[in-house]
Amino acid sequence: MTDLKRIYVEGASVGGYVDGGPVLPAGQAEVYNALHGGKDNYGWDQELAAKLLKIFPGLPEVAKANLCFVRRAVRHLAEAGIWQFLDLGSGYPTEPHLHQVAGDVLPGARVAYVDQNTTVCCHLRALCREEGVVTVQHDLRNVDAVLDDPLLAEAIKPDVPTAAIMGAVWHFLSDAEVIELIGRLRARLAPGSLMVFSLARRDGLPKQKTVEAMEVYAEHVSPVWLRTKPEIIQLLGGCALLPPGLVKTYAWCPDDPDDVTLAIDDADTPHLYAGVAGFLPDRRSRTGYGAERR
Repeated sequence: MTDLKRIYVEGASVGGYVDGGPVLPAGQAEVYNALHGGKDNYGWDQELAAKLLKIFPGLPEVAKANLCFVRRAVRHLAEAGIWQFLDLGSGYPTEPHLHQVAGDVLPGARVAYVDQNTTVCCHLRALCREEGVVTVQHDLRNVDAVLDDPLLAEAIKPDVPTAAIMGAVWHFLSDAEVIELIGRLRARLAPGSLMVFSLARRDGLPKQKTVEAMEVYAEHVSPVWLRTKPEIIQLLGGCALLPPGLVKTYAWCPDDPDDVTLAIDDADTPHLYAGVAGFLPDRRSRTGYGAERR
């Protein structure tokens, strides 16, 4: 029986040769970029995106809604006084960049972009070069390596509350890896820090289509874990979800109520779950998370 929560094809990749050279496996960042209409991808990424679109034609809307959620969350937190942002698993830069979103609210806001993809980091370093903005290349699962990187100190002060951004990455991590990631962030970031997260779900979706999409992705890119809302909440442990809680990306503090009413949400459009949570045992309002800049 197919495991809906985790599908993993050992050692799988696209394989093959083009002009005598090996074809690289499709990449997480590149496929995501292809799905939301970006240009930072290759033929094999586009081919995989096309296969996924045959299963879930609404995936471009899903990717767009996720990008908009992350930007809204950053803006909301900047308005609440958070001025340090750690973007884990950044992916290819898209405009407006997160440091621009935060900077529009709090000039001088600091952002550290983190990704393990060399090409992604090259793009980030070329396009995101403002003062107080850095890019470091690390696997986001190794929080200590990220936070101990000397370059990170140029943007992230260890004693100032920070928002850790993890948009559309947890479905590439096992339960144990997510719990470890959250635990290390809670242990290392300053009191009052928060996390912004979104991830793929498996509840409320057609089982056959979901299994097919997971198998296609696992075969060509990486393992995938899809979770239900109760399973996600359980992963959060003692973290305090801020209102409106764990909801689909388009429903998290929409700029206009019509954005929810008009959102495309059907069997072909598997929107991600999203939320913002504080690394604290008790629930506090957003206004309690700001910190004076130094």
